[in-house]
Amino acid sequence: MKRKVIWLIAGSLLVLSLVATACAPAVVEEPEKPEVTEKPEVTEKPEVAEPVVEKPKYGGVLNHIYDRDILDFDDIVGQPHRAFTMMLTNEPLVSGDWAKGPAGGYGTNEYSWSDKAVKYDLLAGYLAESWEFPKKLEGDRATLIFNIRNGVHWALNPQSEASRLVGGREMTTDDVLFSMKQVITNPGAYIYRSNKELRNATITSPAPWTVKVEVDWGALGTGIQRFAGTVHIVPPEVVAKYGTMLDWRVSVGTGPFMLTDNIHGSTATLVRNPNYWMKDPVGPGTGNQLPYLDGVKFLIIPDKSTQLAALRTGKADGYATRGSLSWEEGLILRKTTPPFLMLKPLEAPGGGPPVQFKLDRPPFNDIRVRRAMHLAIDFETINNELYEGLGLIHSYPVDPQLFPEAFIPLDDPEMPASVKELYSYNPEKAKQLLAEAGYPTGFKTNLVTGSFTDVIDYFSIYVDYWRKIGVEVELRPKEEGTLSSIQATYDFDGMMHTKSMSSDRMYSLGYWYGGTMNNQSQINDPVVNEAFGKIQSVVAFDTDEAGRIFRELEKYALDQVWAIPEIGEPAWISWPVWLKNYSGEKFVSFSITKDFYRWVWIDQELKKSLGY
Repeated sequence: MKRKVIWLIAGSLLVLSLVATACAPAVVEEPEKPEVTEKPEVTEKPEVAEPVVEKPKYGGVLNHIYDRDILDFDDIVGQPHRAFTMMLTNEPLVSGDWAKGPAGGYGTNEYSWSDKAVKYDLLAGYLAESWEFPKKLEGDRATLIFNIRNGVHWALNPQSEASRLVGGREMTTDDVLFSMKQVITNPGAYIYRSNKELRNATITSPAPWTVKVEVDWGALGTGIQRFAGTVHIVPPEVVAKYGTMLDWRVSVGTGPFMLTDNIHGSTATLVRNPNYWMKDPVGPGTGNQLPYLDGVKFLIIPDKSTQLAALRTGKADGYATRGSLSWEEGLILRKTTPPFLMLKPLEAPGGGPPVQFKLDRPPFNDIRVRRAMHLAIDFETINNELYEGLGLIHSYPVDPQLFPEAFIPLDDPEMPASVKELYSYNPEKAKQLLAEAGYPTGFKTNLVTGSFTDVIDYFSIYVDYWRKIGVEVELRPKEEGTLSSIQATYDFDGMMHTKSMSSDRMYSLGYWYGGTMNNQSQINDPVVNEAFGKIQSVVAFDTDEAGRIFRELEKYALDQVWAIPEIGEPAWISWPVWLKNYSGEKFVSFSITKDFYRWVWIDQELKKSLGY
């Protein structure tokens, strides 16, 4: 469907074929894709799972598709989004409360957990049994208090030298202090590099089983998100012996699973931690020790046709990386969905990461050029042709589902006319602006992107529109490792499409502030810097005020045209009927942790009766 539309929009473009080779143990032949002509009804909210009185059963392995090689196993000195298995083996102090979502039909449904949520009333204690965040501006610095949970033990894997070193001992306050301090003192740590405002945090233990963190009021929001929800606690003796935990063989955590094998480009295997501390909070399994699964296996399958085939034949139980299907994939599966596969649209499309400009050199140091590039894109046509009008055009930098208090619709009287104009397709004015900026015949530049075919296909549309105003843009797709390196060093000279969306950390102004990988334009603007401090000082206890401050900043920042948005693509969620206690959750956190794995269970008898 998407490729067909791309031919309609950019007829002269060559459609790139899928060339990545899947390396999962079982490769499945992909049937010919059927032509999709009907328009599915997707305007209603996804159904909430009805309670079924089924007592959870232990056993079974969940097979999830991961669309890239797993490169990091230490989210302290590596990249958190790449240290995917660490989210199952190690734990933060605080994360999302699964029972406040659908929870297999037994939750309170306060949130769908279809995306990350920076909502402090949706949190639950993990390695911290309880916590205290500031409720008003008081004192010189903001203070966070974490009361550490007793009785949590490090998982013991007899086959692992690193695990034997720790010996299954009880996790202590010293472990928490070590893990927190290394992220703000080790220059190689991701948080040290990305959140310089946290480097002067003071971390102490004023009483047994208590950790106290003091941060500047202007760093309160990021302090909570990082120290409470992003830092996964690790055993100090393992880091002392091995230097880092980047090697998967030295993985040791308190989480529901233990990493026992990793074959690059093929699989990552995790098995149940038999001494895990958490209990099932709701439903017929209330009080049961978690997890229910014997294990989780990630199948490394880059090729999208093979991914779909694995879903349709029951070889895979869903997606790990994205957590959802693209619009095109959902339409295909909707026509050929086997009876065992659930398929529902997500509540709302999330915005994709934008195209950012190199602002410190010509031609993009001239705002007239940036406005011309924005005006050259026909967002309405792209949305109608690709997504049947259901995509989110105004997707940057606010996800309206997560931050309704900060989102300004394009048709809102509050939105400046100069910003609204950016979303009107006006190639003639774009040419005029280029001429005024000294580029009457256009210029040549490049756009660095990821190497996934759908990314290349999508931005080929932008390239075609830019060609119509005289701007020749060379697409430069990069593999995962190379792209991460470029982003870490800001080593591009034209435009960059970031591979991660920071809407979950919107109040940290990820695209506009600081030395994060999301701020590829390296913006250092006094208006942004002032707003950052104001937002951070109140966001933990007054989101309405934080939203008001952000709305004012948003009007200013969008008018600077520091980036061009990617239309938020409507998406689908799928899972097999034998996966229980699951209702379409993607994240159960306000961070990047996809920790629904600990609560789900597999009805192995049902799966067998269906022939799988």
